[in-house]
Amino acid sequence: MNKPCEHRTLRFLALLSALGIGACRTAEASPHGGRADKPINVASTIAGCENLDDCTRKCSDKNPNSCVSAGRLYEFGHGVAADPARAFQLYEQACDFKYAGGCYNAAVLLEAGKGVAADPVRARELYAQVCQMGSTTSCEQARRLGSDSKP
Repeated sequence: MNKPCEHRTLRFLALLSALGIGACRTAEASPHGGRADKPINVASTIAGCENLDDCTRKCSDKNPNSCVSAGRLYEFGHGVAADPARAFQLYEQACDFKYAGGCYNAAVLLEAGKGVAADPVRARELYAQVCQMGSTTSCEQARRLGSDSKP
């Protein structure tokens, strides 16, 4: 019988991949023998990265999944000092490869002004770009920012 976290992980695997999101902190899903002290980094698993250096190398080889995985490690300080500015660069690189997860994550940082100067206009553009790739959440974000910018 599958555990509840496994169902959520499987059901949202495509979304997690696109957005570069990834952790399930339950003992059932932990790869550490039932300990829930470390998350499963779904994004790194999908990208096939062994560690940050591996993700960075694969990102340089134009693997956008790896760019997003490395970006998440930097954004949230997983195994490295948090560096949202570096995360933004990596997300932007993935976006340059037309990868929805990179564009979306870059938009989130731009909207929040995390690691970069807040730029809601550019964030809206990126959300709209991801919307064109099929993300309804991004369509909603683009519409929301569009209405926020009107007097």
